[in-house]
Amino acid sequence: RDNTATSRDYVADISGSRYFIEQPPIQDYADLDRRMREGSLSLAVEIPPGFAERIARGNNVEVGAWIDGAMPQRAETIRGYVQGMHASWTTRQARAIQCDAAASFAVETRFRYNPGIESLIAMVPAVIPLLLLLIPAILAALSVVREKELGSIINFYVTPVTRLEFLLGKQAPYLALGVANAVLLWLFAVFVFQVPFTGSLPTFALAAVLYVAFSTAFGLLVSSFLSSQIAAIFGTTMMTIIPATQFSGMMDPVSSLQGVGAWIGAIYPTTYFNIISRGTFSKALTFDEVGGALLPLLIASPLLIAIAARLLKKQAR
Repeated sequence: RDNTATSRDYVADISGSRYFIEQPPIQDYADLDRRMREGSLSLAVEIPPGFAERIARGNNVEVGAWIDGAMPQRAETIRGYVQGMHASWTTRQARAIQCDAAASFAVETRFRYNPGIESLIAMVPAVIPLLLLLIPAILAALSVVREKELGSIINFYVTPVTRLEFLLGKQAPYLALGVANAVLLWLFAVFVFQVPFTGSLPTFALAAVLYVAFSTAFGLLVSSFLSSQIAAIFGTTMMTIIPATQFSGMMDPVSSLQGVGAWIGAIYPTTYFNIISRGTFSKALTFDEVGGALLPLLIASPLLIAIAARLLKKQAR
């Protein structure tokens, strides 16, 4: 709002660091709110009119820092970086005009979508994808592997049922169970843990159904090449928990990952359900704003079922 050499120097001090990437200028508060809701901004700096003039006179001046607080750990990190760079810049300016930096400069931090930085509001929407991935995947994997161990898989070998029909039949009950689990988790989040739900419930419900379809399909894929229940439990747990917690935005933003981790985060469906879960709970997002995140969830289940059908043997070796 100042657009002077001094204010541009302040902005360049932040955007020139390795911690932030400057985005196109914000037009107004509505634009700020929209871009933070959709996740394209994590920090917005508001420099008031007369910023340079007040600094030149040695008067107090306030700078607003608007931070997306949907992920408290990340928000606290951003605040620490901003305050550090602000203190460094104001100290240099104070030396230039020979005044007290602490008395003349202040930064006011504003957290959006979780202003109280409450960990429960951030944790519960992130734990829902984890539970909807692990439990249905293990149950679906055991449904096939158990038949291999008991020998009842022979019924599949000697009947004309196709591999695709067999897998879809195994998936159906656990898909229904997973959807019921999603309903219970939503009820617990809203009514027991008192986490406010501000977005579109039909969008969250649709995403939950597609996500449970992916998790059960993933379990069937694991069961197609394993023959032991212990191996199925261990393998499914490792192949779901590690990517979901480390590469899907639960702990660190996917945009901050590099190499193989970034590649896994980009293709793993938990990344997109995390966006939908957090967005519908904390940011009042609707179908129009998270529709793009539904597409990977829609593709994941049919793709994994097709691969599992290809790997599943129709006769014993």
